[in-house]
Parts: sequence; C-alpha cells; structure tokens
Amino acid sequence: MKVFLDNCRTTKVLPEVAREVEKYMLEKFARPDGLYDSAQEIYDELVETRRFFAKTINANSDEEIVFTSGATEANNLALLGVTRANKKRGNHIVISALEHGSVMSIADALKKEGFEVTVVPVDNEGMLKLDEFEKALRPTTILVSIIAVGHFVGSMMPLKEVGEILSRQDHKIYFHTDAAEMYAKMPLDVQDLKLDLVSVSGHKFHGPKGVGFLYVRKGTKIEPIMYGAESFDKRRPGGENVPAIMGMRKAAELAFERMEESYQRLRELQDYFIRRIETEIDHVVLNGPRGEKRTPYNVNFSFSFIEGEAISLGLSLEGVEVATGSACASESLEPNYAILAIGGDHERAHGSIRFTFSRFTTKEDLDYVVEKMKKVVQWLRNISPLKAER
Repeated sequence: MKVFLDNCRTTKVLPEVAREVEKYMLEKFARPDGLYDSAQEIYDELVETRRFFAKTINANSDEEIVFTSGATEANNLALLGVTRANKKRGNHIVISALEHGSVMSIADALKKEGFEVTVVPVDNEGMLKLDEFEKALRPTTILVSIIAVGHFVGSMMPLKEVGEILSRQDHKIYFHTDAAEMYAKMPLDVQDLKLDLVSVSGHKFHGPKGVGFLYVRKGTKIEPIMYGAESFDKRRPGGENVPAIMGMRKAAELAFERMEESYQRLRELQDYFIRRIETEIDHVVLNGPRGEKRTPYNVNFSFSFIEGEAISLGLSLEGVEVATGSACASESLEPNYAILAIGGDHERAHGSIRFTFSRFTTKEDLDYVVEKMKKVVQWLRNISPLKAER
C-alpha cells in the first residue's frame, strides 16, 4: 500500500484536468496574440477564464487576474511590483513570521534595495499577534503580506481582522496574502477581507504544476518585474501557458463543486487522525491550533527523542510519503522556522512531521499511516540515545 500525505507540497492531477491540458496541447494550441481565427478563439477563452477566476474570489473585474507560473511568481510580482512602484510613498513592509519561504526571500531581497521589513510574531498556535501587528504599522508602511494559511502548522490567519486594522489607517497600505493553501479549499472573498493582492498556485488543488495567478485590485499601483514583448497581459510579458491555465480552471471548477463536502469530510478525518496519534503514541506534541482555527488539510506532530528526517525515511520504506521541514526546503537540516516561531525548541522542530491531506485521502489511508507510525517511532526510539525521563 502507498499513501501520499505531502499534499501541501503538491497534489495529484485529476484525470479530467489532464485531459483538458492535453486538448489545449494537441488541438487548441494557438497563441492568443494572432490575428487568425484559432488565435482569437484562444484569446476569448482566456478572457472568459479570467472572468471565471475573478468570480471565485468575488473580484470586480476579470482584468484584476494576472496569470503566472505559480504562487512564487505571484508573490514576487506582488511584493516587488508594489514596493518598487510605491517607493516614493514609503520604504516599509510588514510580513508574518510564518510566511512561505518565497515571501521571506523576497523580503530579504527588498532589504538590499533599501526597504525596511518588520516580521510580526505569532503565538504558540501560529496565529498572528494582532496587537503587535498594529503596532508595527508606520506612516512609511506601503505593503503588508500575511499568509492565508500557515503551510507548515496549518493555522488559518485572521485576515479579516488584519483588513479591518488596515482600513483604519490614515494612509493606503496594500494588503497581500499568499493563498496557495486556501484557494479552492475554503471560501475566499477579496471584498470581505479587504485584500488588494492574492497569490494562487494551481498544483495545490489538483491542477497542473507551473501555473497560478495573482489578483491585483483595480487601482493598485504595481509595476512589472519582467520585461519583453507584450502579450495577453502587459503586467506579465511572454506567451501564456494556455494548456496549464485551462487545466487549472478545470481543477478549480471541480474543487468548487465539492469544496464544502471536502472540507467537512477532511475535518472529520483530521480529528480522527489526531485522536489516534495522541492516544496510541507517547511523547507527541501537536504543532499549531486545534479545531476551527486550523485548516482541515493539515496535521503536524513533533515526536520526542527522534529526528523527523529519520521518521520520514522510515515511513517511506513502508509506502508512506510525508514531509519534514518546511515546504520547498525539506533538504535543509536547519530546524524548521515555523516550529521555532510558535515557541518550539530545536528538538521539537527537528522531530516534526507534517501530514497534509487531499480529496483522495481516506480513513483507510490514515489507519495504515497510524500503524506504520507506531512501528517506525518505536524502532527509532529503541535505537535513539535520547530517552524519556523515568
């Protein structure tokens, strides 16, 4: 038996999505910038597809959607594009301590350009400290980027409260969120949350890799970060990956058809899995919040006295694929920054394992994983020099 529980890193493409991608590779392969009929047909379909994505987040116009190669590019366009376009107004941005590594890296790059960055801490559940967030805002603040869902510990950030705080400021501060772990998994309304920029990645909801989009509210001052011949959207030059875009749309359509059902089903499975792990394995700590403050797609445990890398390798030998370390950085042996941010020590960080679910995850999968976890943890603790105090 093989069980894949690293769905935060990527998800399996649905067969319907693969067929849609193939159609736009083999049959409807024209670029949208030609003057002939097949090109104009693709152009019209791209406009309609933008309109579809705009409706899914309650955007005002399809022109507020910019197709990208994924959330990492969308994050770059949002942060670099807005800060550079608005540097005459200020030089300060605010992010959370749980941002995805791409946002952390962009923030470091902006520091080298002369921008100041404030990293707002989170509490021991991984929730943004709103009082410290509000104190961090300055007259020179031009952008705030708060991740929608902590990709490692599963905390659902208080985006609505952040938007309300920003709306009370006496100058415009653009509000961005990396919604890669939220879009198509739970409702996302840019009007209700007062969002100006939203990053999305298609492969996080059973779409193709290498495609996503950035929502840019009309009136947001932003400049391109790449240059070349203008194509479908002047904010992002070059030819559009039409097959991937259409595949992403198909994946989103299928996700929204059963979003509420999947949410509730996975919430029940999450509760079941947490209960079994905590009941049947000693010396474990759940990282992140419980209940409604946690996305139902994520469970993260630290297992005392053993290394997460060893657990991951042991599980892999049993056909179970999980993550240790943060997304996009699991080859690093540095302690996970998300666990440190919520108050964990190095031992807890090194012993963490992230299990992330998808629409394909079943109760039988989780039962199998629990049994293999018990076997692997017992074996590793038997050979570990670290022991529980007696």
